[in-house]
Amino acid sequence: MNEILVTVFVLGLGEEYDIFLPIGIKMSDGIAMIQNTIRELSEDNYVVHDDAKLYSSLDGKLINLENVVKFSGLKNGCKVLLK
Repeated sequence: MNEILVTVFVLGLGEEYDIFLPIGIKMSDGIAMIQNTIRELSEDNYVVHDDAKLYSSLDGKLINLENVVKFSGLKNGCKVLLK
């Protein structure tokens, strides 16, 4: 498995999106990919932010941007909050 499926709740839009993330990229690149995908899916209603953060919806902890997706604690089917 080279990707995981995460459900991203976008606080600014009040919407959820299911997005596949490659497991071999850094989370900082993953957040950029998530934001660009959401911008496209929301028909440009989402504005990409340089300081965007991802939080686990289970415990509210910040996802470390320096980790590779595979070692970030994210699992297939998990839910996260994009702020």
